[in-house]
Amino acid sequence: MSRRASQPATSIRRTGLTAGTKTPKLSARVLPQTEVKKLTAAQEERMRKLQEWRQAKGIAYKRPPMPVKPPVRCTLAEPQPFWTAMKEEDDAKSLICAVDRSLADCIKLLREGCPPDHVKEVLSRLPTVSQKFAKYWICQVRVMEQEGHLDVLPVFEEAVRVVLEPIDELRSVVFEILKKNDEIQASETKQNHLPSAESSPESSDNPMMTPKPVRVLISGEKGNSSVVKYKITATPGGPPSQRREPTRVNGQEVRFFTPVRRSVRIQRASLRYPAALQDHDLCVASYQDLISEEDKDTSGEQEEDGGASPSVNDTPMFIYRQNEALTDKVLVQLVCDQDV
Repeated sequence: MSRRASQPATSIRRTGLTAGTKTPKLSARVLPQTEVKKLTAAQEERMRKLQEWRQAKGIAYKRPPMPVKPPVRCTLAEPQPFWTAMKEEDDAKSLICAVDRSLADCIKLLREGCPPDHVKEVLSRLPTVSQKFAKYWICQVRVMEQEGHLDVLPVFEEAVRVVLEPIDELRSVVFEILKKNDEIQASETKQNHLPSAESSPESSDNPMMTPKPVRVLISGEKGNSSVVKYKITATPGGPPSQRREPTRVNGQEVRFFTPVRRSVRIQRASLRYPAALQDHDLCVASYQDLISEEDKDTSGEQEEDGGASPSVNDTPMFIYRQNEALTDKVLVQLVCDQDV
């Protein structure tokens, strides 16, 4: 019983204490950070002796090296003045224009017949940039042409590697000179062969010489379904819209004698075809048929002209034209003097 009675009293006493009183706050003195406790004379003496002992033993505190970043130095490029750049550009343009005018004058001098040495001297005084112009190389090949050196192809190859502008004009000049060189070489070759062609009459009886063919035998293969015929045209070929006037050699009209393949079945049925679907060019089976057709045309023209005989120039000249697709179907045999 006594324990149960004492518990409420204790609780009441605690409750009253907490309600009526407050816990006092303890005030602590905060020393400023600048205040350092001073050493006594004895402590200073001991610190001095310790320092001397460390120095005598060679004991020293070594601080590890600290990485230090190198200072970054910002260097600003000096801005170039705008007017200086414009002046340099104007100077370059004026130089290019002056070189172009000089090269044009050199080409004009060569056309007027100026000596090549004078033009060479002018070209040698031009700056190196002049080799980038096509006109410079035109002057070079024209100088070579006047000096008689027509082999200008190596000069053109070098110009293609160097020139920085279109070379169409240079290409046409080089081709003109090369064509002239080929014509000169062809004429020289022809002149060299002329003495050998003009042989004496005794050379015709020489058995060591190759005999000359006097005529040609042309025969075509005939089959059951197709046959080889010969087409007579005034031009080598092409559509009628592109055909030109017939060519004439020594006053005689040139006609081409070309082998073609024709179907036997279509040839039989072509008689019933309209005129637009029939073959417009003359096709003959042999040279004898061609002669007979020419005789018919000649007789018709004589009747129209009142019976006048045709001249030699009115007779056409027939040229055999090989058909690559029928090389194994057509046999061409040359007949020489000895075989006649």
